[in-house]
Amino acid sequence: MTAWRRFELLQRAQTEYREIRQEGIRCFLRWGAIGTSGKASTSTLDGEQHASRHASRKINEWLRKGFAEVERSLDVAELDQQKPILDVIKSGTRPHAPVPEYRPIDGFDETYHRSHAPDNPMGFHEYFVLRDQGRSAVRFTVRGQGHDPAAVSSFLAVLDPRRDLPFDGQSHRKVPLSTPVGPFSHAMFCAPALGQACIAYPAIAARVATAFPIFDCEIGDADPEVLVDARIHGHGALPYSDWSRQPNPVVDLRFDVQPSN
Repeated sequence: MTAWRRFELLQRAQTEYREIRQEGIRCFLRWGAIGTSGKASTSTLDGEQHASRHASRKINEWLRKGFAEVERSLDVAELDQQKPILDVIKSGTRPHAPVPEYRPIDGFDETYHRSHAPDNPMGFHEYFVLRDQGRSAVRFTVRGQGHDPAAVSSFLAVLDPRRDLPFDGQSHRKVPLSTPVGPFSHAMFCAPALGQACIAYPAIAARVATAFPIFDCEIGDADPEVLVDARIHGHGALPYSDWSRQPNPVVDLRFDVQPSN
């Protein structure tokens, strides 16, 4: 993960700022006036080189407008980087809402589970496999209707010794399973920027990776990050939290635009 770069411009007694950070195929931007909440956006490009060129164009555009690069101070979220994952989630609970309770799972170290209305059609089970003394984690979810404790235990047995895998610098890893997890034959590990497991919590978004079991036909062994991103976040995304699904093979991710009469 690359660090944020900050640029500022003083105009009309107010200082405007621009910030940018590239991670893999993504460019994260923040902008606004100092003293305001500002805005943010994320651009997903076709590859790392494309993302690097995109970041360079943005920076050159700001420099042409008179912005100057300055040393960047840490914001509140970054000062909270050492706070354990589950503590951040609990402290983010809305006023008067019950504080979420994560229960440890017997037989697996630093592994916790929480049920979200499992009897509701939209309910699900959430799992965190912690690492680095709870400061980072791998997360996966299972829809309530497809939740099978035996399959979850099998998947945790795969994930437990590989909890460091999504943090090795690569965007994703597809791992064949020596023992099937339910009907699935492979496991997919996604780095935090790709999985976007805790995007609602900026303080931990870059510290929570994603894992889920898949069928071999659902994501190719050599697929680049941009295709995996389209497969799990794009139009007709793979319902990877549904462990009772049938195989969803990739057919075509293109959209052919035809001229209209």
